[in-house]
Amino acid sequence: MKTKIAIWSCLLLASGGFCLVGSPVKLYAPFVAQAQMSQLPTQALTLQEMNILLRRNIGRDLTEANLAVHIERVGIAFDPTPEVIARLRANGAHPNLLNTIKRAAEKLSTASKVVQISEPKPDEFLETTRKNVRDYLEELPDFICHQEVQRYYDLEARGAWDKADTLTYELTYNNKRESYKPINAVGRPQTRSLEQAGGAYSTGDFASSLAALFAPETKASFKPAGKERLGNRPTLIYDFTVPKETSKLSVKADGAPMIIAGYSGSIWIDEEKKLVLKIEQAVDDLPKGYPVTNSESIIDYDMVKLRGIDVDFLLPIRAEFIIADRRQKQYFRNMLYFKFYRKFETDIKFIDEPTTPPTKPPAQR
Repeated sequence: MKTKIAIWSCLLLASGGFCLVGSPVKLYAPFVAQAQMSQLPTQALTLQEMNILLRRNIGRDLTEANLAVHIERVGIAFDPTPEVIARLRANGAHPNLLNTIKRAAEKLSTASKVVQISEPKPDEFLETTRKNVRDYLEELPDFICHQEVQRYYDLEARGAWDKADTLTYELTYNNKRESYKPINAVGRPQTRSLEQAGGAYSTGDFASSLAALFAPETKASFKPAGKERLGNRPTLIYDFTVPKETSKLSVKADGAPMIIAGYSGSIWIDEEKKLVLKIEQAVDDLPKGYPVTNSESIIDYDMVKLRGIDVDFLLPIRAEFIIADRRQKQYFRNMLYFKFYRKFETDIKFIDEPTTPPTKPPAQR
């Protein structure tokens, strides 16, 4: 199953203002703020400069997407160790920016790399996790839950988000497939289907993401990236890269063809149970001229008890999805929350056939 990412026509110029398609919200903006690229350091960024930009500029006059482009130009002057990446993440850095920082570090170390001739030894911890993921997907029961989607936009390239709307769906996972049914509450605007709601949306937040990442044919490469506690659980972090040639992730923009893209990111694996607790990823190397420049997501998993089954299952509890066209200053962010998990049960009832045919009613006169 392909993970799908889509963005519709996002901006309309009407009555001197901007209108977000699929949302009743209008943003009247005779003046559009510009990211202060001229104020960024002209030399490779130090770690101190990076943290200052994250704390003081992102959300005011700078987006992470523009900061990532600047880093591609000037580079970095620090070593992004696991501890450094954790600090940048704590200061608000998202997958696309973190991947850019890691790639900048790889360019610095290319000259000193040692060519490895022999095959690396299999990582036993990772291989056990791969088996656990495969078993988890096979044993995952059919279920239903509520998916709440809070949608935001930034049409000024500030890195700050304005609320657009909230959509609610009944999500059904049945026969290893996901389907979405709008839920309409009294007093709220009508929720439309994902395809008709406009704006940005994503699918594949459940089994699809895990299945694709750990499938042998995907040929994802993994590299240890430190340790971290998620809540009270110790985890091992692995960075990963999926090449475009074997990727199953698709990106779709309105008026443009769907494309398959490679992607990179990190996963957090429970050190004891060897189960994936978090995935963050960003699309790599989108074609120049394509109406999407950035696409990234974060999914958090936890053990959840299904109503109707007295057993805990590892299921998503929240996710974040960002997609943008940096050149057009179109940024969209969805915050997803998964609630009220319960066992999926069909409404079909089986009725025993009568052993004797029904008697024919008397003719009417």
